[in-house]
Order: sequence, then structure tokens, then C-alpha cells
Amino acid sequence: MAAFLFVTSYAAMVLAGYVVEVVFGSLGLIPPARVAIVADPQITLNYTSVLNLAFLALAAVLVVRAIRTGVGSMLKMMGGRPDVMAGMAHH
Repeated sequence: MAAFLFVTSYAAMVLAGYVVEVVFGSLGLIPPARVAIVADPQITLNYTSVLNLAFLALAAVLVVRAIRTGVGSMLKMMGGRPDVMAGMAHH
């Protein structure tokens, strides 16, 4: 069944690609020359990098807080089998 779905999806994508190529070509919507402007890679300090640093700091604070409050024991308890967990009561 997986092979059938793969082949069917692939055939549909190929057919859709050819249909788009023919339709755009016949309407003259394909540009004659491809012009790609590639910018030189550079590191800049803009708002996205500031937000990345802020949320990285927030994530570090949350990880430190989780470790200090004993998240390890809670995760260990959550990793048990359902029959072991059935006898535990909430406090």
C-alpha cells in the first residue's frame, strides 16, 4: 500500500509540474532570462538576531530553573509503566 501511495503521489506531482510548465509557457509567463542576485553572506545584528539571543537566554533560565526544582525525579516517575503508575497517588 505504501508503494502504491508513493507511486501515485509521485505521478501526480510530475503531471502537475508538466501541466504548470505547459500552461505558463503557452501564456508567456516564463521569463526569457533568469537573473539571480546572490548577496554576500554577512553577519548583522538586526531584530531577529536580538530576539534569538533573548529567547536563548530565556530558554537557559527555564532549563536552570527546571533543574533546580527537581525535574529529574519527576521525569523518572513519568517514565514508569502504566501498572506501576496506577498505585501512585497525587500529592
